[in-house]
Amino acid sequence: MTAKRKLTDKSSSPSAQPAIKHKRTCQQPKSTNDTLTEEEYLKLKTYLKEKKKILKTFPRILLNARGHLSQLNESGFSECPLLPTDLNELILYSIYGPGKYVPKWSSLEMQCNLNQTCILIIDGCEVKTKEDLSNFNSSLPMFSKYKFLPPIEVELPPSWCSDNDTDTTTSITDDIASESTLIEKENVEKKEICSRTRLLMSLNQMMIHNYPLPTNKRQFTMDGFRFTKSHYLPVTDDSPMFAIDCEMCYTSIGRNELTRVSIVNEQLDVIYESFVKPSNKITNYLTVYSGITASKLKNVKTTLADVQEDIIKLLTPDSILIGQSLNCDLDALKLFHPYIIDTSVIFNLNGNKGSKSKLKLLAKHFLDMNIQCGNLGHDSIEDSRATMLLVQLKLCKSLTYGDAYLIGQKRLAEFVNKKTKINVKHIETFKKFLALLQSVSESSAKGKVHLKKNLMAAYDNIFSTSKLSIEEHSTNKLVLESVCKSMEDTTNRFCMAHMQLKNKNNLDLVNRWCEKYWAAMSSFALCAVLFTGCGVEGKNSVCLLNVKQPPLNNLLDKF
Repeated sequence: MTAKRKLTDKSSSPSAQPAIKHKRTCQQPKSTNDTLTEEEYLKLKTYLKEKKKILKTFPRILLNARGHLSQLNESGFSECPLLPTDLNELILYSIYGPGKYVPKWSSLEMQCNLNQTCILIIDGCEVKTKEDLSNFNSSLPMFSKYKFLPPIEVELPPSWCSDNDTDTTTSITDDIASESTLIEKENVEKKEICSRTRLLMSLNQMMIHNYPLPTNKRQFTMDGFRFTKSHYLPVTDDSPMFAIDCEMCYTSIGRNELTRVSIVNEQLDVIYESFVKPSNKITNYLTVYSGITASKLKNVKTTLADVQEDIIKLLTPDSILIGQSLNCDLDALKLFHPYIIDTSVIFNLNGNKGSKSKLKLLAKHFLDMNIQCGNLGHDSIEDSRATMLLVQLKLCKSLTYGDAYLIGQKRLAEFVNKKTKINVKHIETFKKFLALLQSVSESSAKGKVHLKKNLMAAYDNIFSTSKLSIEEHSTNKLVLESVCKSMEDTTNRFCMAHMQLKNKNNLDLVNRWCEKYWAAMSSFALCAVLFTGCGVEGKNSVCLLNVKQPPLNNLLDKF
């Protein structure tokens, strides 16, 4: 009994109670400060639900299995680099949307909400080894800061290779001579303005393009032909220009004859317009091309001889005639004239000397004019105005503007003379990537491209249009400032900058460039940053992709 009493006494003593060991669990009670009230919980739940709903509308890039194979591994290489066309598909998909272009290596969700597509190309970086990749990643923290996708390898070489490049490099002199001489030395003052006398066709060109000439070989076909003047004066930069366009119908003699002629002056005013009754019976009005119908010629009494007389009185001895393939018009008019500017000759879009682009294409590409639309045929007034505008545009630019053939000849001459060191193979490969600019210009998107002058070799066949403007700058700083200004204008749907790094080790400078570029972009903008000169022998590029997302501050303010 004593022992039992002692045990009872011991158990009843508070100080003598044995310690209870609690098991540690994850469901420990929270302190009062961490506990949410029911109202706070519902508010947080609503916020997260609203945030998830908003994030679903944000555009983003997702890589599929093919895209993951193109990502750089720890050694600085990928299993399967992308082709330039693969990258183009994503960029063009961001502009055009579903349908024409579909990337096979990635998906771009909510493309419809994108505001801009921005590309930054930097030549001169080198990521060839594991150490280079490590240095690349550590020196460019902005890409991890803004959560860019891991670097992707693209089979895209540098666009330019030059040993002695400085920020003061000037553009190549914009002077091409006649067919007998490729390059002429010109005064610097004339570099930016093209003289109208330099656009005149030579006698050799007129023979090649089958212009009517008073030669013995064609004498048997020259019946009824007249000279526009009995004597001519030398052409100067003050000589007047007149654009002519004619419409013809097929007649019983088995050839086309004149049925309408229009002439406009340099102010685009119509100074002569007349329907013409051909001397032979019309068998085909060719309305879909000529716009001529039987009703339009019903009461016409003007003959070819009348038109010839009117034009002879109208023109001055030093007049310059402008037209698209004007040889056909002069054949129909049966007129000889020595001073001709042919828009089908001075503009060349594909670099093939013997190829001619249609006036409809030239007007759309350079003037953003839609002409020759519908089934009612051509309008000779509209066409003559388009040719006048094209010539005036070229006079304000340069002799090589809009002429891929002359530009190619100029680059070839410079390469042979070793004025600059150009890696032709790299340039041709890089041009495959730049083909996207042609596709961009064909879209409804407005765009701006800014680049250093010494990088122009790859852009030879690409010309500024009313929608896509290409601008050269002397330094990287000017390129960056200009493209940032362009991106701030939200009407520019496409913006691109092409810069060159002189010192491959100066990646801190590159990081500052990229930070400034990223800051200037609008929200919901697709950003692609390309570093060329990477991979084995520096033949490939590294691409980093991201879509700039807006902050959720406005959402937080609601809660």
